[in-house]
Amino acid sequence: MNEALFSLVVYTATALVTAGLGWHVSRREADRLHSGGGELPLLSWEIVMIALVFITVSSLRWLTSWDYNMYYGYYFSMQSLGEYSRENFEPLFALVTYAISHLGAHFSIYFAFWAMIQILLLLYAMRHRKALLPWLALCIFLGPYYIFWMGFIRQAIVETMFVLMVELIVRRKFWIYLLVTLVAMGIHRMCILFIPLYFVPLIPMPKHRRWLPFGLLALCFGLGCFPQWLRVLFDHLGRFADLLGYGHYYRLFMSNDLEYAFRNIMGPARLCPLLTCLLMMWYYPAMRSKFSQDPYIPAMFRFAVLYMCYINLFANTTQYLTRPGELMRTVFLVMVCYTIHFLWRERRWLPFIAISLFSFYYVFYEMAKAYLSPSSIYVPAMYHTFLF
Repeated sequence: MNEALFSLVVYTATALVTAGLGWHVSRREADRLHSGGGELPLLSWEIVMIALVFITVSSLRWLTSWDYNMYYGYYFSMQSLGEYSRENFEPLFALVTYAISHLGAHFSIYFAFWAMIQILLLLYAMRHRKALLPWLALCIFLGPYYIFWMGFIRQAIVETMFVLMVELIVRRKFWIYLLVTLVAMGIHRMCILFIPLYFVPLIPMPKHRRWLPFGLLALCFGLGCFPQWLRVLFDHLGRFADLLGYGHYYRLFMSNDLEYAFRNIMGPARLCPLLTCLLMMWYYPAMRSKFSQDPYIPAMFRFAVLYMCYINLFANTTQYLTRPGELMRTVFLVMVCYTIHFLWRERRWLPFIAISLFSFYYVFYEMAKAYLSPSSIYVPAMYHTFLF
């Protein structure tokens, strides 16, 4: 009980503090714009404090999320032996790990560095969208995002990087986009998928397309309920899995009975994002009109819908098939915050309450499971600190 209660206090307090800072800077900027001034600089004291709180909380964590032990072990392996216990890390990620470990830095410095990269990328992407900062803070710490970011460190970095890259797509900066993709591949080779993603917002859409996203999502959801059709693809996935850095997982997957992968998952962790996406799609035409000054919303909306379609298409298989789609997860997060902000501004209280419950439930749900379950399966979701 003590661990679950401590975790709940840390997540909730961090969410409220960072949301309060985000609300303060957004109000200051709104007042400034109303009086004829310009946007506040990115290094406003509230934004600096948001980054410092995020980095501090993240650096003090210990055994938080499922892959913590992996990164912790790799760091100490490099620090003590001068080599990884895993050889296939991407070069840029390996170089940073090598540099920090050979400085003799405490492992908290190592985790603080990657947390700093994550939050700075996201804050820079939000430099013209400060009104979303309070909602982002609440979604990140009370939703599933923070716990996943702390575990899948490399993927979280490239996810937040992709939010910035959407601007390059909208501005048609393909060669700069390609260069950033190559940098991202130095952190996670799966980012090669950013190249085809560049063309997603450029695909022409039918003129009357209100119901198209709903139809696509329904189709993917239906196919995802009967994933046996994927068997025909398995014989051709091996080489592609190697290219993305998942070849060893694919071979492990193929060496076992395929039936184990076809498990049915239909709980709050899947239903809440799905319901959130339905609300987002329903209110998107009104949002696009309301936020017409932001030219990136149509592109981010497409990626958010594509993310949800992909996740539901492969939801009943294995996480290694859902990982590529998760490159768009932080874009989905931004669109969720746009929807929450729109419903708040328009005083549409019933859908606002619904989407808030769908977005802010996760930590409370996980802590309840950790307290009620005698198993240790939920322990990684709890917040531990190496200080005590």
